[in-house]
Amino acid sequence: MYPSTSLRGVAAAAAVGLLSLTACGTTEVEETESSSESEDSGPVTVTDYRGEEVTLDAPAQRVVTLEWAQTENVEVLGGRHVGVADLEGYETWATAASVDDDAADVGLRTEPSLEAIGQADPDLILGVDVSVPEGLLEDLEEIAPVVLQSGADATDPLGNMEENFYMTAELLGAQDRADEIWAEFEETRDNAAEAIADAGAEGTPFVLVYPTVEGNTATFRMHGPGALAQSLGMEIGLESAWEDEGDEAFAISQSDIEGLTALDDRTIFYWWTSPTDPADPFEPLENNSVWTSLGFVEHEAMHPVEGIWIYGGPASAGQWMEYLTETAVETAGE
Repeated sequence: MYPSTSLRGVAAAAAVGLLSLTACGTTEVEETESSSESEDSGPVTVTDYRGEEVTLDAPAQRVVTLEWAQTENVEVLGGRHVGVADLEGYETWATAASVDDDAADVGLRTEPSLEAIGQADPDLILGVDVSVPEGLLEDLEEIAPVVLQSGADATDPLGNMEENFYMTAELLGAQDRADEIWAEFEETRDNAAEAIADAGAEGTPFVLVYPTVEGNTATFRMHGPGALAQSLGMEIGLESAWEDEGDEAFAISQSDIEGLTALDDRTIFYWWTSPTDPADPFEPLENNSVWTSLGFVEHEAMHPVEGIWIYGGPASAGQWMEYLTETAVETAGE
């Protein structure tokens, strides 16, 4: 449901002078106590998105994650990874938390390697609803308990993020650490909202897109109001410029250039890029009169998004809100 190409670098997330945002965008995992040292070590039971009750004999000490939001959450909570699906991709798309060098790559996010996972010898396999291909679940469960979370929910994206985060904390025995991180997220949100209000930027419409440009033709993967990225922006006082509800999970829909004419002229346009894309993927559209007439093109209110996994947990969410605030305040001051 989202781009699969690598993303370059970390987004410019430094807050403007009036911001004093909490540094939940980067996490020093090595300073965190291990879950076994800091909290209870008894059995742990959770009910995952399937309604399956999964019990661990003790908080997980060796984790394989099959999706990047789960990878991020395990890292910021101080867990130990022995395997990560598409580790190279994670390290380029997601920069909120780094993974230890000794973690193995265990295949693609939707096609994990049974052999690689078995060799990693985890005591927990953590993924989302689309992580496990049909017929592989029983084989994985022979290696270790499998917990699958909801990858996304357009009806309650923030609630879904919070539920997955705290379930992961419970599996690791890291509930106290989770409370600290969530408090940092909320402080970042509140400070960002205050900065947006002080700059007179409340109500500014914005949209996050993933563009594909071929010649003079372009298609855009649009995030609607139920997308996590859009919901986070609305939490700090911005408005979703794209109103299409999109799919039930990620709130994504498609548009061509003509469809973008429905956007408010004040819209701030955020777009994802990758190392294989040109520095300006929209250069082929310079002679497209519809494109050049769009408000965000005329006002140069366009910003690349690099290195922020906007489908992630509270650490990535903090990065995104910081970047939104910096750019929205900058735009309001022009």
